[in-house]
Amino acid sequence: IRSDGRSRGPLLSNMKQRIITAAVGLALLLIVLLFFNTLIFNAAVSLLACMAALEILVSAKYASHKLLTAACLLFVAAVPFFRMPGFNLFGRITVLVYLVILFLFLLAEHETLRFEQIGVIFTTSILIPFSFSTLLYIRDQFSRDGLFFVMLVFAGAWFADAGGYFIGRFFGKHKLAPKISPHKTVEGAVGGILFNVFFFLVMGICYAWYMRAVGTPVTVHYLTMGLLAVPTALIGMLGDLSASMIKRQCGVKDFGTIMPGHGGVMDRFDSVLFVSPFLYVALQFVTLIS
Repeated sequence: IRSDGRSRGPLLSNMKQRIITAAVGLALLLIVLLFFNTLIFNAAVSLLACMAALEILVSAKYASHKLLTAACLLFVAAVPFFRMPGFNLFGRITVLVYLVILFLFLLAEHETLRFEQIGVIFTTSILIPFSFSTLLYIRDQFSRDGLFFVMLVFAGAWFADAGGYFIGRFFGKHKLAPKISPHKTVEGAVGGILFNVFFFLVMGICYAWYMRAVGTPVTVHYLTMGLLAVPTALIGMLGDLSASMIKRQCGVKDFGTIMPGHGGVMDRFDSVLFVSPFLYVALQFVTLIS
């Protein structure tokens, strides 16, 4: 029995389900990463963005217009391919055409289609795919260390979340944001930051060992990496709380059910949506590997 009177039985059962789902998800992620430098990775990012965008539209009850939803998802699917060689002009034209299509829908069906619906659809179709696409930007800019940096993105999002979950479940007493996410605690947040710092450093050690083993030794700047892990964890928490706020306003518990114990794609990748752009920008100013 926990100190707050709740039985640990359901908590342990839910934790077991989360761990199994996470293990399966990590296996799928590793398979996708085998094709990191190919169009398959672009396609995987595209699929992920489409699933996340659809979950938000369904949760907000803005997916009832099939043609409008289809136009949104087609645009979202195209974004991860915009920066491919020869596709820059295509990307600019696609954005313009998409804007025109949205307003044509609004003009044609103004009696039933609300402006705020168009606003939510447009915001979703811009923020989700462009945020996920920073994974591709990292890959394309850092040819040697790109895979390691992308793995740091996922680690920065998920290790902080895992640390917050486990520490918060067993030791959490002080609520972090009770009106947005009642189960998150200050102790869990601190645990998430510590987890992040620890695993960032461990990943740096493993990467240095691997690069030495393949004959390309590198210098890992551990102090910089450890310091960067702190804001990365905080940014991930911001993403998690933002998604929780959206769910609360939409009146849903989870964005989906595709991942038992975790919810939908947005429930699992909400932190990634914030961490990936943050690390992409941070890597323009700090050196982690040399």
